[in-house]
Amino acid sequence: MAEKKKRVSLTGVTLIGDLPDTRAMVGLLAPYARGAWHWFSLQTTLAVLSILVGLATPALAAVAIDQAVAGRIGWGFLGLAGAMAASALLGTASGPVASRFNIALGGRLTRRMVAHSLNIGLPGRRPFDDGDLLNREASLAPGMSGYPSTMLRVGTGLAMVAGSLIALLFIHWLFVAVWVVGVGLLAVLARRFMAVLSAEQSGYEELMGRMVNAYTDALAGRRTIRAAGTVDREFERVTQALPALSATTRNILRVMGRGAVVMASADTGVLVATAVAGIWLLAAGDLTPGALLAAVRYAQMAYSNVAGVFDNGWFHIALLRSQAARVMELVDTPAMKQEPSEPPADGVPGDIELDDVTVHGKAGDILRGVNLRIRTGTTIALVGESGVGKTTLATLVGRLHDPDGGTVRIDSAPLAEWSSEALAKRVAYAFESPALLGDTVRDAITLGHGASDAEVRAAARSVEADAFVQRLPNGYETPLEETPMSGGERQRLGLARAALRDSPALVLDDALSSLDVATAARVFAALGSLSEDRTAIIVAHRASTAASADVVAWLVDGRIHRVAPHAELWGDPAYRSAFMGRSSETAAIAEEEDG
Repeated sequence: MAEKKKRVSLTGVTLIGDLPDTRAMVGLLAPYARGAWHWFSLQTTLAVLSILVGLATPALAAVAIDQAVAGRIGWGFLGLAGAMAASALLGTASGPVASRFNIALGGRLTRRMVAHSLNIGLPGRRPFDDGDLLNREASLAPGMSGYPSTMLRVGTGLAMVAGSLIALLFIHWLFVAVWVVGVGLLAVLARRFMAVLSAEQSGYEELMGRMVNAYTDALAGRRTIRAAGTVDREFERVTQALPALSATTRNILRVMGRGAVVMASADTGVLVATAVAGIWLLAAGDLTPGALLAAVRYAQMAYSNVAGVFDNGWFHIALLRSQAARVMELVDTPAMKQEPSEPPADGVPGDIELDDVTVHGKAGDILRGVNLRIRTGTTIALVGESGVGKTTLATLVGRLHDPDGGTVRIDSAPLAEWSSEALAKRVAYAFESPALLGDTVRDAITLGHGASDAEVRAAARSVEADAFVQRLPNGYETPLEETPMSGGERQRLGLARAALRDSPALVLDDALSSLDVATAARVFAALGSLSEDRTAIIVAHRASTAASADVVAWLVDGRIHRVAPHAELWGDPAYRSAFMGRSSETAAIAEEEDG
């Protein structure tokens, strides 16, 4: 069961939620440890051997000392030398073995988190902002790999404590009584430190997520910020959480510092009390010199392992549990889509249907009961005023996210029956602001799909991108970071990528907006000529673009108002008003749809 907690940090960040317990943590990590458990098994074996050697060492030292006092060197000395050598070897081997396990587990977990993040929806329709999402998947998730090793360290420490106390009890019960009094007080104080530390760590992660998200937003809009002359204001916004973040960090360090002081003080107190008790017993003739030395060493081992359990164990677990709670929120967010095991049998390529489709938004429905049939080879323009859901409708076709109601079909098969790979071959996208990924211009066009140089160049030529690419220093092999491009040039590369795919269905999400009217008309005609049977869906903000389509789907208030040719609709003043201005589709939808 997860432990319900209300956590309030000293800086005022309040979080109410579940702190995962050991069962939940193991449930999170176990699926990703397959193939790596042999390293953890070896790590556990080394830990058990370290316990045995560690507990035997003081006893062997006591025998060696008593034998030396008696004037002889016997098996105690040889045993002590062997135990010290074994301890050194075990310590040397345990570090690399633990690292191998942590790296394997952390790598698998991170890959899973990244894959899941890509499947939980577009910005605006998922519960995490970009910066918060990045913090959870790339920063917090890898740290979870240290949990099994931390629990093993706690188990090892507790075993050392139990063994040391048994040895102390065997030497004399008074040593155990002294130790229990000192460590009992330490446990009460450590529990308080853990509660405060857990709250502070939760507050730190919350503040860090806010700051990273603000910084990510600022980077994405840096050109707009610079053009508006609001750099200083954005700097203040990004760093707004910094004072609270610094205060939280100071509080964490202060709590850890206090804990270290308390533990060091208790360590000194326990050792002094043990030494005093041992000298008294030695003077009374109840101990030998070797037994006194062994008692002090066992008391020190018992205490140092308790301190280690609290400091490097429970304190670390408190931090991991706070971080894991945020990772589990990501894990528990349902994926936007589930992958089928096999793609469906081919229907009519490019035939698209939307049956009573509804999409919910934060401020209400974006689409409501949309019914639309797009026959193979048809070019349809989606027209409507800002905020009516044109791009949302377009993203449904390639299953960039799923509708909240209704069914979308392509080739007569529901999209839920298609695998991502099969669907990507059916639907190609070109966006208003395409993301250019890869190292070179060629990589940005191919996007991981195999294509010859001739095919890449033919695709670029079809959308009038070849000429400007050829002017680059290394042509198609020019690094993207060394390729300054206008908005129109970026759009042409995105269009070239779509042209290269030659899919039965093409979606242009205002992908011609940065081209002049004449160039846009030529590019559009070229895309249409690549495949006579290609179905094209265009999010249109220009009347000229809508006029180039076979038919127009006119959206009003999230519904299909009319489906007719542009010339027929043009006589309606309300239809003409949809082209009067261009703005993004409401603040709540803009980031989602352009994403």
